[in-house]
Amino acid sequence: MKDPRQYKRRIQALTLTAALALPMVSLAESHMVVQGGKLNLRQQPSLEAAVLGQYPTGTWMTVHEETGKWSKVTVDGKSGYVMSKYLTEGNASGTLYVRTNTGAGLNLRSEPSESGKILTSCKPGTAVKLLSRGNGWHKVQVNGQVGYMAARYLTTAPATGNGSGSTGTTATFGTVQNPGKNQVLLLRETASTQARVLGYYHNGTQVTITGSQGDFYKVTVAGQKGYMMKKFISVKQEAFQPFTAVLVNPNGNKIVNFRKAPGLSAPIIKTLAVGTRITVTEMGDVWCKVTVDGTEGYVSRYFFEKSK
Repeated sequence: MKDPRQYKRRIQALTLTAALALPMVSLAESHMVVQGGKLNLRQQPSLEAAVLGQYPTGTWMTVHEETGKWSKVTVDGKSGYVMSKYLTEGNASGTLYVRTNTGAGLNLRSEPSESGKILTSCKPGTAVKLLSRGNGWHKVQVNGQVGYMAARYLTTAPATGNGSGSTGTTATFGTVQNPGKNQVLLLRETASTQARVLGYYHNGTQVTITGSQGDFYKVTVAGQKGYMMKKFISVKQEAFQPFTAVLVNPNGNKIVNFRKAPGLSAPIIKTLAVGTRITVTEMGDVWCKVTVDGTEGYVSRYFFEKSK
């Protein structure tokens, strides 16, 4: 006859194993944005698990599953777990307007990515309802459809003039210019160093200056209004002009990826050798549109230096 104590211990062990193996709650795949600073992506749903990367406020993540404290997500081609309380669907409000550089329509996509399905296209000047802000992409509603639009083509002022989305030359433009190339400039809700932080911007990011208050400029950047410290803004009276740059790789590699769209998950058009000359046509917070031998694509701003 089996020892009843051994039988009891075995049942307890099986019960514990089953409890630990409970799956995360499944839900339809959704997109949520990071809030509250840099968020760790971990290998497992535990504070003791290895950190796979850190992502700032405004980063979009694809959420596959969630439980009370953790969500299983994909971001920049990596899969892992983040704490659910630092993800939000957003609660932004207001109206933005489509403003493209060429006069072409702006696509409303099913997800915050160039690979997202195109739901519709909106001509310059179209008003859209802002639902959530993100780095590079905003969640919006237009004509009853909800989707995502590239933030760099949305502005707080309606397009005027020739229909190309240009607001003329009366606005003053500035460029973020931090002391260190890896530093970021904070966009704040009010003109105070104690004010809530709305975003983080790297050197080269273009801003539109709409006012001044003490040590701060009132600015619009990527469709978002706020305040930035004057001493870290290089002011000019004209729009961004394309420039020539040379590819570098701070990691020591000899190549740089030239991608079809902004983002680490975007397809690679080809790899380019360090030292290759490129033309930068649009500066973004992280990803910049460039031209190489007549081909348009994107390169991370960390991998090129302006030619002298």
